[in-house]
Amino acid sequence: MTLESWLKIALPAFPMAFAVFGTGLYWHENILALLPPPIAFWGVVILMYLFSQWEVPGRRYTHTLTMFASSLWLLSSITAHNLGRFMLSGGYRGVTSALSNWDFWYAYGCAAVGSVIGIIHFVRFEPLIAAQVREDRATDSQDG
Repeated sequence: MTLESWLKIALPAFPMAFAVFGTGLYWHENILALLPPPIAFWGVVILMYLFSQWEVPGRRYTHTLTMFASSLWLLSSITAHNLGRFMLSGGYRGVTSALSNWDFWYAYGCAAVGSVIGIIHFVRFEPLIAAQVREDRATDSQDG
């Protein structure tokens, strides 16, 4: 795949990059509860890009898959909020104490599944989209 293809899905990852670089490195704040929602949202944006550019012939799962990834984003956001509340409580004593919290596992589990779904489908469909774009450009240059 081309650099342009990877740039298309790298741009929606900016909220994740802001959490790491802005909040974590610049402000020196704990980013543990901030990362899951942008990770999960990244998968949703990838799916929205793919399925707005490419119609999967004979498949009806595209909308269902996007709604499933959106649900994972919602669950990740809610449990990340609960994780943030835990981190503000007296029970938080570092990352190891967060590992014993179920909200950590739900937030990061939903985020991982949501983003992996998007990446898998990107690797699967982006070559088809790029080939269609090349074909359309070739047709347009012959017409004009």
